[in-house]
Amino acid sequence: MSQTLVLCSILLAVFVVPSSISGTAIALPYIAQKLGSDSVLLQWVVNGFNLFFACFTLIWGAINDKWGAKHCLLTGVALYLVASLFSAFAPTLLWLDIARVCAGIGGASVFACGSTLLIHTFSAKDHAKVFAAFGTTAGLGITLGPTMSGFLIDIFAYQAIFIFHFLILIIVFVLIFLLPKEKQNQQIFDFDIMGAILFLAFMLGLMFSIMNLNDCHQAYVLVLFVLCIAIGIIFVWHQKKCYYHNKTPFLDIAVLNNPTFVGLTLVTVIAGFSFVVLLTYFPIFLSAVFNLSASFVGVFMLALTAPMLFCPILAARFLSKEMSPKLFALMVSLMMSLGLFLLLVVLYFLSGAMQVPLILLVLFIIGCGMGLHAGAIDRLALSSVDIEKSGFAAGVLNSFRLGSEALGVALYGALMQAFIATNSSNSLHSYASIIASGNLGLIENLKLQSEALHLYLQAFFIVIGILGILSLLLSFAVWVLLRQQTR
Repeated sequence: MSQTLVLCSILLAVFVVPSSISGTAIALPYIAQKLGSDSVLLQWVVNGFNLFFACFTLIWGAINDKWGAKHCLLTGVALYLVASLFSAFAPTLLWLDIARVCAGIGGASVFACGSTLLIHTFSAKDHAKVFAAFGTTAGLGITLGPTMSGFLIDIFAYQAIFIFHFLILIIVFVLIFLLPKEKQNQQIFDFDIMGAILFLAFMLGLMFSIMNLNDCHQAYVLVLFVLCIAIGIIFVWHQKKCYYHNKTPFLDIAVLNNPTFVGLTLVTVIAGFSFVVLLTYFPIFLSAVFNLSASFVGVFMLALTAPMLFCPILAARFLSKEMSPKLFALMVSLMMSLGLFLLLVVLYFLSGAMQVPLILLVLFIIGCGMGLHAGAIDRLALSSVDIEKSGFAAGVLNSFRLGSEALGVALYGALMQAFIATNSSNSLHSYASIIASGNLGLIENLKLQSEALHLYLQAFFIVIGILGILSLLLSFAVWVLLRQQTR
C-alpha cells in the first residue's frame, strides 16, 4: 500500500512541475493584459521559476540526506501549493513573480527528493519500471502542459492554470503525509552551504546582467556583471578548496576535466537554448502573429512537445544497435540547432497554405531532438566518469541543463527587449515593452499596431538566429570534444 501511495504522489507531482513550465508560457499575454506589460517583470514569471528550480534542485538533493526525503518533499510541495494559490490571486506582476520564485523552489524538491524516495521505497528489480513511469509522466507534463493551459484559459481565465496546479498538489500533499515515517538518518550532515550561497548569487547576478542588456551602457549594469564574474571565480576557488581538503563540494568541478563528459553535457545546453526557448516563447509568437486563441496555441505546440512521449524509447534502440555515442550526440545537437534555422527559413520565406504544415514539421524535428537526448545523454555522460564520481557528475549535469534553460529563456527576452527598444521609432518607443512581450493588441492605433508587428517579427528573427548560431557553435564544440572519446 505504501509503495502505491509513493508512486501515485510522486507521479502526480512530476506531472505538475513540467506542465507548469510549459503551460505558463501560454498565459503570458493574458497575464500582461490583467497585471501590466512591464517586459522585465513579465519575463520573471518564467525566469523566476526556472532559475530557482535550477538552483534548488541541487540544494534539496543535498539536504534530503539529512532531513529525509519524505520531510523535504512534504515541505517543498507545501510551498509549491501555497505559491500556486497565491499566483492565481496575485494583485500585481511583482507579487506574481515572488509567487513563481517560491513555486520554483518548491517544485525543485519534487525531482530532487521524489527520485530518492522512489529508490528507497522500491526494490532494485523494480527501479527500471518505476523510473520509466517517472520519465514518461514528466514527458506527459511537458507535452500536455500547453494544451491543457490553453483550454483552461479559453474556458475560464489564466488563473485557472494555477488553481489546477493547486488542486493536484493538495492531493499530492495528502498522499505524502500518509506515508509511513522514515528512519532518522544518523550520518553527519556534510553540506557545502557557502558553495550553495555562492552558486545562487552567481546565477542571480548572471540572470540580472542578461536581462539588463538593454542598459549595458549604464554603470550599474557593468558593476553588476563584474561582481557576477568575481562571485563565479570565488565559487570555483571554493569548490577546489573543498575538493582538495576532502570535503563535499556543492559541485565537483573536477569532472569537467573529462572531455567526453563535457561534450555530452553541452548537448543539454543546446536543448536549453533551442527547445526550451521555443517552448516558452513560441506560444506568444503564435498568438501575436497568427492571432490564435490560447486553446489553438496549445494544440499547435503539440508538434514540439509530443516527441517527448516516444523519442526516449527510440534513443534506447538507436544506442542498442551499436550507434556511436558521438554520432548520436551530434545528430540530436544538429536537429535542435539547425531546426532553429529551418524555422526561420519557413517563417521568413514562405507563406500561404504550405507555411503552417512546414512550421509543424520543423517544430516536430526540434522536439524529436529534445526527446532523443532526454535520458540517453544522461546515461552516456554519467557512464563516461568513474562510478564513485557519478553522483557529483549528475549534479554538474543537472546544473548545466537547468541553468542553461533559465539563461536561454532570459537571453531571448533580453535580446528582444534590447532590439525593439533600439530600433523602435519615436511613435513606438513608449510601446517597446508591450511589443517585446508580444501583446500587440494593447496598441489601439491600428497603423502603429501594424508597424509594431513588423518590428516584433524582425526582433524575433534576429534573436532566434542568434540562439541558432550559439547552438550551432555548441554543436561544433560537442563534435570536437567527443573526437577524443574512446569506445
